[in-house]
Amino acid sequence: MGITERIRVFKPRIGRRELFTLFLLALEVVVFSLVADHFLSYRNVLNILRNSVDLAVVAIGMTIIMIICGIDLSVGSALGVVAILVGWMLNAGVNPFFIAGVAVAAGCAIGLVNGFLICFLRIPDIVATIGTQSILRAMVFFMLGGQWLTGLPPVYGFLTRGRVWGVPVSLLVIAVFYAAFWYFLTRRPAGRRIYAVGNGLETAKLVGISARRVRTLSYVLCGGLVGFAALLYVGRLGSVEITVGNDLALSAIAATVIGGTAVTGGRGSVVGTLAGVFFMSVMKNGIVLFGIPSLWERAAVGLMIVVSIKVDLMLEKRTLRRQQQQLSKQRESAWAARRGEGAAS
Repeated sequence: MGITERIRVFKPRIGRRELFTLFLLALEVVVFSLVADHFLSYRNVLNILRNSVDLAVVAIGMTIIMIICGIDLSVGSALGVVAILVGWMLNAGVNPFFIAGVAVAAGCAIGLVNGFLICFLRIPDIVATIGTQSILRAMVFFMLGGQWLTGLPPVYGFLTRGRVWGVPVSLLVIAVFYAAFWYFLTRRPAGRRIYAVGNGLETAKLVGISARRVRTLSYVLCGGLVGFAALLYVGRLGSVEITVGNDLALSAIAATVIGGTAVTGGRGSVVGTLAGVFFMSVMKNGIVLFGIPSLWERAAVGLMIVVSIKVDLMLEKRTLRRQQQQLSKQRESAWAARRGEGAAS
């Protein structure tokens, strides 16, 4: 039996949790459109897409990390370091394709460091990524020297502000990335290994999966996505500020958790994450439209994380209770069959 057949049991499916997030997103859009007349205007919808494209890419990586029951708090600082490198190379006139390769490679290198600390040195993921976050944040301040990096050539602006046959390129970027990773996670053996590891290290070992390798590659993959998101960030703003990526980790975790990815690992989908990303982006846009102080934005994000985790825990308890009831019924049926066989003999 090949590895594909042995891990078929871990094939993910879109469940009620993801559908519930889509329902919440639709409800949010309806409420905001009724309260604000210009909420559904073309310009405002375009702004929502532009402002969510880099978060959407990073959230894919965070989904993968949380599926393996991990977390990465360094994504914001990592994006900042890579964005500064991109800005430096743009000002130096380096080939844009080479810059893109360096950005993705730098992100992968940061992810590899995280993976090594967590999987080989066995440092808890939250501790390891807080450490790398602090180091990378210090690098951001050192590299910028206390000043913004402004006036960058708009080489990557097409990725966030361009249009193809009237369709925003930012929407195409999101569609391509999410379609590719949906296929990877649901149809490829490598993607199913990620779910297998998230469902339990011992279970994964029983089917011949190297949990250490899968977890390390997951952090590398997340880092690569952060590297590409840095290109989108530079293309969207045309500058790099000192506070770059400050709230990115919180927003990515919120979008992932709201989208139905379990904090305990083993469950999640990019479909739910995409709904969570747009839920976050629409909420932030609504806060700006209504003139609510930005302080309440972080409070709302934190509240959504807490509520989503509580809902997930309640659903897990309910599922476990149902499984136990089904197991009890199966045992009772088996005992009844044995007693019937004994009476007949």
